[in-house]
Amino acid sequence: IGFNLCVLVSSTVDLLIYQTLCYAHDDLDHIDVDHYLLKVCGQAEFLQKTLTPNAWVKWMFKKVVEKLTAAVLDLVELYCSTFNANFHTTPQSSRHTAPTQEAGLVTNVLSFSVYAAHRIPITWAASYEGFFLSCSLTHGGEELCAPQHTSKQQVSKYLFHLVVWDQRVCFPIQINQLPRETQLTVTLYASALPPPGGAEEKGSKQRRSIEPLGWVTMPLFNFRHILTCGRKLLGLWPSTPGIDKKNRMKSFNPNLSGQVDFPTSSFEVLFSTPAPAEFCPQYDFSRLDQHSQRQLQDVLHKKSLFWLTPEDKRLLWEKRSFCQTESGALPLVLASAPRWEWACLPDIYALLRQWACLNHLDALGLLHATFPDQELRRTAVQWMDSISDPELLDFLPQLVQALKYECYLDSPLVRFLLRRAIGDVRIAHYLFWLLKDNLQDSQFSGRYQHLLAALLCCVGRGLREEFDRQSWLVSILAKVAQGVRDASPSGRQTVLREGLEEVKQFFSVNSSCRLPLNPGLLVKAINIKLCSYFNSNAVPLKLSFQNMDPRGDNINVIFKSGDDLRQDMLTLQIIRIMNKIWIQEGLDMRMVIFRCFSTGRGRGMVEMIPQAETLRKIQGEHGVTGSFKDRPLADWLQKHNPKEDEYEKAVENFIYSCAGCCVATYILGICDRHNDNIMLKTSGHMFHIDFGKFLGHAQMFGNIKRDRAPFVFTSDMAYVINGGDKPSSRFHDFVDLCCEAYNLIRKHTHLFLNLLGLMLSCGIPELSDLDDLKYVYDALRPHESEEDATMYFTRLIESSLGSVATKLNFFIHNLAQMKFASSEERPVLSFAPRVYTLKTDGLIRNLFVCQHIRTYSPSKGYMFVVKVDREGQQGSVLVQRSFEEFYELHNKLRISNAFQLPVIVSLVMTIQNQQNRCRQLLFALTSLSLPPSPSLSQCDLIYTFFHPLQRDEKPGTVVNALQISGKVAGEVKLSITYKSDKLFIMVMHIRGLVSDGTDPDPYVKLYLLPDPQKTSKRKTKAARRTCNPTYNEMLVYDRIPRGDLQQRVIHLRVLGDGAFWENTLLGQAFIPLKTLTPGQCWADWHQLSMPSTESAR
Repeated sequence: IGFNLCVLVSSTVDLLIYQTLCYAHDDLDHIDVDHYLLKVCGQAEFLQKTLTPNAWVKWMFKKVVEKLTAAVLDLVELYCSTFNANFHTTPQSSRHTAPTQEAGLVTNVLSFSVYAAHRIPITWAASYEGFFLSCSLTHGGEELCAPQHTSKQQVSKYLFHLVVWDQRVCFPIQINQLPRETQLTVTLYASALPPPGGAEEKGSKQRRSIEPLGWVTMPLFNFRHILTCGRKLLGLWPSTPGIDKKNRMKSFNPNLSGQVDFPTSSFEVLFSTPAPAEFCPQYDFSRLDQHSQRQLQDVLHKKSLFWLTPEDKRLLWEKRSFCQTESGALPLVLASAPRWEWACLPDIYALLRQWACLNHLDALGLLHATFPDQELRRTAVQWMDSISDPELLDFLPQLVQALKYECYLDSPLVRFLLRRAIGDVRIAHYLFWLLKDNLQDSQFSGRYQHLLAALLCCVGRGLREEFDRQSWLVSILAKVAQGVRDASPSGRQTVLREGLEEVKQFFSVNSSCRLPLNPGLLVKAINIKLCSYFNSNAVPLKLSFQNMDPRGDNINVIFKSGDDLRQDMLTLQIIRIMNKIWIQEGLDMRMVIFRCFSTGRGRGMVEMIPQAETLRKIQGEHGVTGSFKDRPLADWLQKHNPKEDEYEKAVENFIYSCAGCCVATYILGICDRHNDNIMLKTSGHMFHIDFGKFLGHAQMFGNIKRDRAPFVFTSDMAYVINGGDKPSSRFHDFVDLCCEAYNLIRKHTHLFLNLLGLMLSCGIPELSDLDDLKYVYDALRPHESEEDATMYFTRLIESSLGSVATKLNFFIHNLAQMKFASSEERPVLSFAPRVYTLKTDGLIRNLFVCQHIRTYSPSKGYMFVVKVDREGQQGSVLVQRSFEEFYELHNKLRISNAFQLPVIVSLVMTIQNQQNRCRQLLFALTSLSLPPSPSLSQCDLIYTFFHPLQRDEKPGTVVNALQISGKVAGEVKLSITYKSDKLFIMVMHIRGLVSDGTDPDPYVKLYLLPDPQKTSKRKTKAARRTCNPTYNEMLVYDRIPRGDLQQRVIHLRVLGDGAFWENTLLGQAFIPLKTLTPGQCWADWHQLSMPSTESAR
């Protein structure tokens, strides 16, 4: 029965009961009012009969206000703990300290309540259904148990959109089984609804994909190692997978959060650090049986924890006591630890304490995400403390990335970096820019903001002001670069000049500024006249700054906007470390090391190398098909190094630097190697630039890879090395350099895998997963012996040299770049170091071909001696020019200036007899100097062509560089090793074979004497058309007892592969093995002798 009753607020409870009963009953004679109570609606509460309603309302209002106040305080405290507010509802000092219990003794299973996900975007409510949460526990990236899921719910609306679960999540794992660094990951999933208005096919509901929408990760134990308790509000990050990622990101609400209620108790669960175990056995590796030794060695040769199989891990952990002599094996052993719970840590810490102290390079491997344990990371940082400041700079990018893998903001690694930054301005400089660059990482931006603030507090006011100036300059340059890039090609120069005026104003306010590229580059102004831009897709700026040091040269840098330079920066860092390893091992590869630094996503600076030119421009001096010719590089080096000793030094630099580039670009899988990405200095040093593609991520033409060869090594490079178009002994040196450099880097496989592994989370698209890292692992082949690796890289050199695709790639790039060619560019001659004019040299009055002479250097051919008479010059000047150089002059006169050349000039090109050429050239040169064609006879090409060069100082002399070494039949280089009853003979090179005018196809045949039955025959493949072949092939003899070495002799024969099975003997050698020391490598040259007459089948 429901009815309304009006009463006075002064009425007593008894009166209210009586009035109510009067409405309900007609007769109250038999009703006792004392048997009734007045209950508060909705509450289990009864009013006293002496209380008036007015007093009751006041009493109830007080209780509601108290509850509301408590709820608001709880909400504010939740806000403070969630967003790290600088205030709390109650002072920290006045909070009651609860008793603690050791986590290793708590056997309760882990459980908590998931209440809701708040502030669901409204677009999700219309696009998805069946929202649920997946909760997982991980440690070092490995799941501790199966993920737990909530039920599927729909979106509700209460003030804002939310999904309510109010569900208990219980994991099948006890608290004492949780590692201290356990991470809880909560991921929000939903099923996409079909498009509105579309007919849903039968069964499509079951096939509808479930998409991740947001996620959050939090440590279960806080910074004080206390297990999380109480209510938590967890902000969710947007998930990147999914086809509709772009639309979801637009609709993502940054305030989206999940509410999780962890259980509270009267005590706190504390995970304290246990002491190391007192007993940790250590045994010598040799105590293992042979089978176990081989198994363990195979696992240790993997050099990286990323590819350890479960069986590998089981073996390593079981045999961990035998591995302690291998210092670099510690990361592999620790990665094999089956569990990291509290009860297992004493054994792990005892192993860590007993293990020999790692060097700082090996300690890098313990800072990866696989090892979150705080004690382990503290030890790794302690081992790294011995690193010098220059070495620390080499690995600083990886250490900054390793900060992401720290469980807490305050860590030994953070303190280490800040301490070293205070002590060295260069470390502070680079650390500032690395932290600033990582602010773009949305997931870790908050952490890097705190670290950047800490750094600025530590370094002092002077450096803070310096960093402000650098940031200001970079922002101006970024705006200028973007403006030039957006402008039309015809207006870019104007936009550049106007933009650089703002840079000029910057230096009027600031007397000097250090460049982010290098703190040692202090500049005071910008030289606007020397600034320009490059005609490439990104339109980078070429900037020239005035050096603060009046005795220093201008500082030229490239500023890029719109290109992510982090990949270039990482590639150059790895190449720089490779070069340091080579130098430390006594092998100077003459590498050109330059800096590149990212100053923010999509912008940065690159150091410019002076006196260098791209291969495209060098080859372009020989026409658009110059990439198919063999002489361009050699001619260019000869032009800039006219003296014989200068040229030889340039060739030596080229051999070393080219070998280093081949090894480095192969290991890193550097692609997009066209001839604008390879440069050559006038000193002969070759180097690569622009590393937009690496780790084998080649550009594709449809289904065809653009980079088909293992690395860029073309015939024009081999021409420089050989001194001609035939292999020489210098090519042997080049192959040996490549193989030696390759094997030296292979010894440090673990270092490069650690460096690249620490960068997996940096956001570089081409270094994002283990497949990318596997490319370097496969390229280094750590499981192979040095001999196998030498043979392997030799085959790579042969494959690269024989690849036509590289030259075709160069040619296609030449055609593509013709649209950027400036019509104002003057043609140049490939052999002339600079351009000369009528004004600089004086008018040519007469030209006369005196004679022709035979030459052998730099290649075999003829030179024509031309007498040049000039106005106002006493006596004549004799210059030497080859037929090919006359031909180049002819082509460039015809193509570039469209002159009407005399017919005889073209006819001379078809004459083969040198005497006739000489006579006809005389007539042609007379025609060039006739008055009827002054525009032709006085053009710059003519005056440059006849300007005296270094080689013209001694006209008529013939330099013969093809001197026979004095060895009658040449020499052969072998590498001989004896171990485990096996004789390994690597046939490496042969030099100086004597031929009858036609280069042979030599191969090597071996016999191990005594061998009356000739069963020990081994042979190599045949090389093609060369007197200086390279093989690097391994020939093996099994079951050779050690005692037999004293009586054994290698009989080596070099045969020419002929037709109809007739092979010509080119030389032979008998090599006794009595001086061979087992276990050591004997590599040496052996003289070949030639019997009087013999041939072999």
